[in-house]
Amino acid sequence: MRRLLFLACAVVFLDVTFFSILTPLLPSYQSDHDLTDGAAGVLAGSFAAGALVFAIPAGWLVARIGSRKTVVIGLVAIGICSPAFGFAENIVLLDLLRFLQGGAGALMWAGAISWVVVASPVDRRGEMLGIVIAAAVAGELLGAPLGAIAHEVGTEIVFSTVLVASAILITLAIGIPGTTDVESQPLAEAWQRLRKSDAPAGVLMLAGPSVAFGLAVVVGPLHMDELGASPFLIAAAFAAGAVIEIIIGPVIGRISDRVGRTLPYLIGVGTMVLAVIGLGVFGLLSLMFAAVMMLAFGAGMAFTPASTLITDHAAAAGVNQGYASGAANVAWGGGQVLGAAGGGILAGAAGYLLPCLITAALLVAVGIVARSLGIGPPVLANAASDTGGTDGR
Repeated sequence: MRRLLFLACAVVFLDVTFFSILTPLLPSYQSDHDLTDGAAGVLAGSFAAGALVFAIPAGWLVARIGSRKTVVIGLVAIGICSPAFGFAENIVLLDLLRFLQGGAGALMWAGAISWVVVASPVDRRGEMLGIVIAAAVAGELLGAPLGAIAHEVGTEIVFSTVLVASAILITLAIGIPGTTDVESQPLAEAWQRLRKSDAPAGVLMLAGPSVAFGLAVVVGPLHMDELGASPFLIAAAFAAGAVIEIIIGPVIGRISDRVGRTLPYLIGVGTMVLAVIGLGVFGLLSLMFAAVMMLAFGAGMAFTPASTLITDHAAAAGVNQGYASGAANVAWGGGQVLGAAGGGILAGAAGYLLPCLITAALLVAVGIVARSLGIGPPVLANAASDTGGTDGR
């Protein structure tokens, strides 16, 4: 299990690191290719778009060929596309390669998460997913500094390291024994089972905080800049928030294994409501900094229980965990895109407070959905219900 957990953490760390790496490089690409703000936005958003488009196909692939092979295919794809992106000079090719990187990331996430879920003891599922999510946040923390290094030494060198990392991780994945070997599951059957379960409620519970986080990474920096914050202070606020998430995720996962997913989630969402409103209301940098910290704490409280709840209910319904991972990726990626794009548009048209209030109302709504599930122990599906384990194929 330790080898598998290390692999899963390394896979999502690699994916998120090279998702975040573009942030400090974007001005250079805009200047070098004479891009408009809109064209630069397309380049920046291509990765997330690829992840969103490939989310459900990635889940289907896990259900069809297994977690191990899906992870390997994703690693091969990102190992090819990332170095190609580092050397590419044409903006259309750059957009396409960035999109394919996101698609590869969706395969890596779906395969890694479903593999961990199936291999983990049911009473430690939240703890294991919390550790993997913490690794992803650590990748987000490293991405920007790595982008700065790429700016100095060249994108060709830095992006080419992904090929080496992918080869190492593929070797590790092939060497890990499979945990289970079950029949693949048709999409139509999985859909029917999901509809009759509480898994869709879990998807909504994950989407709400994702929208809030997407809003925060747009409104937070813009509002802090308006209040006179330096780029360093803004970066420090979000870096400190990432550290909080790294610490909170595994702890809350472990707690949710004991007391249930809903109670920690409700505390996290309640914290996020206050933080999001603060992002729109506060007029002092110190309070804005505190709001970012509070948001990160709430996100760490909410993301892991919501993600684990989807896997719990999918397992109880007899749904392959590949489909559960795909649904979680749609909720996570779609929520972040909606929060960032919608929040930015509304903030530009009506100021910071309106999008923050709308997002707070959305969080309250998903909190009500979560509360309707009851506050109790997690769903304890027996081993026979864990139809996601096609890892040994």
